[in-house]
Amino acid sequence: MVVPQVFKSIEILEGDGGVGTVWLFTFGDDVPFISGEFKQDVINAINFTYNYTFFKGGNLMGILDFVNHLVKIVPSADGGCVFKQAVIYNCKVLKLSSLPHFPLKCFFKVLNNFYDIAPKVVPQVFKSIEILEGDGGVGTVWLFTFGDDIPFISGKFKQDVIDASNFTYNYTFFKGDNLMGILDFVNHLVKIVPSADGGCVFKQAVIYNCKGDKKPSAETLNFENKLYEKTYKTIEAYAVVHPEAY
Repeated sequence: MVVPQVFKSIEILEGDGGVGTVWLFTFGDDVPFISGEFKQDVINAINFTYNYTFFKGGNLMGILDFVNHLVKIVPSADGGCVFKQAVIYNCKVLKLSSLPHFPLKCFFKVLNNFYDIAPKVVPQVFKSIEILEGDGGVGTVWLFTFGDDIPFISGKFKQDVIDASNFTYNYTFFKGDNLMGILDFVNHLVKIVPSADGGCVFKQAVIYNCKGDKKPSAETLNFENKLYEKTYKTIEAYAVVHPEAY
């Protein structure tokens, strides 16, 4: 083994080394985690692709559901090759319960008015939100200018889905310093479901699509997760005080 400071040992837990095999990485002294388990998803000797998914271990930092690694090797002009790897961080779904008897349809309507409400109630997070392209529906491109509590200046995102029947609301950040120079884009997948008390549950999955093998820190992931929770609870509180609008 050539990098024992990174990988102390690598062993098969299940399978024969091919697709579907589950491996255990025990990390070395240079890595701040003990171990991680991953499953081999793809080994394609024709297209030179090699994909695997970490699904368990300290390297998920308690805040990730799983991490996809998508590897492809392509020929280079000098007769050699280029190794390309995309890393996708899939965060645990954020779940927030609304106040009892705050109806699902009302919460979804509030969510659709996020751009008007957020700068009013959390200006320290959102200084302004404006449309750059579109009419506010699917395909609209928005510009977030962040407030003083956020360590970034601005971010652009595109509205991918607004589904009032299934109460889903998806969007993708594709440009801005909030991508930290290490992310290609960030997907936000939101779904609101009814709860037994007549209220609803807000669920958000955040997927960080990394450039190469660069990745956001645990501190960044935790900061953003807490920020989402605080923001949506503040917006909910505003909506409860102004029921005439919803």
